Amino acid sequence: MISQKLSKATKNMKSSLIRELVASTRNIPDLISFAGGFPSPKTFPRETLSKLYADVVLNEGEQILQYGASEGDPLLKEELLKWEGYDLSPEQILITAGATNAIFYMTSALLDPGDVIICEAPSFLGSLVAFDALGAELCGIPLDKEGISLTVLQDKVHELQSAGKKVKFIYTIPDFHNPAGITMAYQRRKDLIEYALAMNIPILEDNPYSRLRYSGEAIPTLFRIAFEEYNNTEIVTEVVSFSKILGPGLRLAFVKGSKTLIERMCSWQQKVNISPDNISQRVVAHFLAEGYMEPHLQFIQDFYRPYLDKMLTAMSEHLPAYIQYSKPQGGIFTWLWLPQDMSADLLFDTAKAHKVTFIPGSKFYPAGQEQNNCLRLNFSYSSLTQIDKGMQNLGKIMTDFYT
Repeated sequence: MISQKLSKATKNMKSSLIRELVASTRNIPDLISFAGGFPSPKTFPRETLSKLYADVVLNEGEQILQYGASEGDPLLKEELLKWEGYDLSPEQILITAGATNAIFYMTSALLDPGDVIICEAPSFLGSLVAFDALGAELCGIPLDKEGISLTVLQDKVHELQSAGKKVKFIYTIPDFHNPAGITMAYQRRKDLIEYALAMNIPILEDNPYSRLRYSGEAIPTLFRIAFEEYNNTEIVTEVVSFSKILGPGLRLAFVKGSKTLIERMCSWQQKVNISPDNISQRVVAHFLAEGYMEPHLQFIQDFYRPYLDKMLTAMSEHLPAYIQYSKPQGGIFTWLWLPQDMSADLLFDTAKAHKVTFIPGSKFYPAGQEQNNCLRLNFSYSSLTQIDKGMQNLGKIMTDFYT
């Protein structure tokens, strides 16, 4: 009965294919999984957080256990501005229950059904699903070793606008890209901002990973470049997640951008969540204020560095020579390119039977724009021994599969 009453949007809504793939392998004994995007539980600052949670509830509970401000905890906003070193007004920051909610709110604030969102191809599936659910037309732009291809982007925007389409914004993950592991070069960032300014096309910068750098020099975010070099806080909206820093269970993120856009996004948050979790917000505010963040980030970087090194070494030693892969300096993913006539979707089933899993690359493309000869590997959740053994197994499977 109720199935006949579902809205068209709900009937057509896509589930998370990644979650379905991960769930399909959950009960396989001795499985080595490179599939999920899970941070290592060993990086969670459990003792510090448990102390702060107890202190906050005991000493600030009369206030914090009440309904909170839809725009977020004022103390957390204050500490975030200190941490990042921005001279912004609190009205230019919105605290949200996770980054995907922030992305959903911005899209809801800007998009009319049929409008176009430019995204990288491949891109983060969670965002692609949210865009699709809101009626966006998605246009994927390929990546090269320095990030999104500006030549293809410019040609595609011209083509879309000539056809009467409205391009509402450009979605990008410039640091340790999910899924590709690529980091956008500094000059590419400047060129993208200048193009966006010239064309009056906003940029949505998704930033869960920039603080997970294990080697090389940090590159300023798109928002910081726009703020410091172009005196502009309108063209880039940056979403920062605490999921890979403190733990995804906190469900906490924040957004920086135009005051007008932040106000409209807050209106959406009022309708969906009322407010983010007050206790978690205040706990993170104290985590920052009491000086825990920088030592914790150093700990995470030191913890993950050998895992990335092991993954890159094991791929070099065990994968066939015809497999190409990204060599990130941080984040939690690397990306493999297979020969054109080799399907990662078919390889997935074979690998699962041999107790190794990954995510086929086709899941990270807009519908109708898929590529099948690629796959994503996560290196943050498996042990060092599992990484080496898993790459040995995967290399053998690929060799047998392709001969």
